[in-house]
Amino acid sequence: MKTIKVDLDFLEFIKTGKFGFIKLGENKTEIESQGLPAENWINGKSKENSRIWRYGNIEFHFNEKNELIQIFNDYISEINGGESFFISDFWIFPNNGEKPSLLKTMKELNFLNIDFMKKTYEVGIIEIKLKNGVYFSFYGNKENKTESPNNWKMCVIGKK
Repeated sequence: MKTIKVDLDFLEFIKTGKFGFIKLGENKTEIESQGLPAENWINGKSKENSRIWRYGNIEFHFNEKNELIQIFNDYISEINGGESFFISDFWIFPNNGEKPSLLKTMKELNFLNIDFMKKTYEVGIIEIKLKNGVYFSFYGNKENKTESPNNWKMCVIGKK
């Protein structure tokens, strides 16, 4: 099988929800036939029965029918697409730098005129959701109860 390298533009992903040509709902066979076999997998002994495929540190999460239900990354300051994804625009992700704050992310989304919903969870997580399915999660410093949520750092980006 011929493998390909997909150009991944995070700014375009944020604006449109498009993650290269990959679409939620595709099954593992469809993804592989497009030239994207899993580079690694977890939660299973083989890529066939694993619910999580990895490309660098980008994860594809599958349901029990082997359909893609989520794209996930929790390595915000060091996003890596492995051998399969070439990242051409990191947007506000600093690759080997400081994770973006909630305030910086909201300012960037406002600058791009992208509407979002913000929800705060009791467990110390704030989530921003975009209409296109892209979401961001932010966490606070548990030791610093007076820290402003605006300073909370991004810990996850994904799409579901």
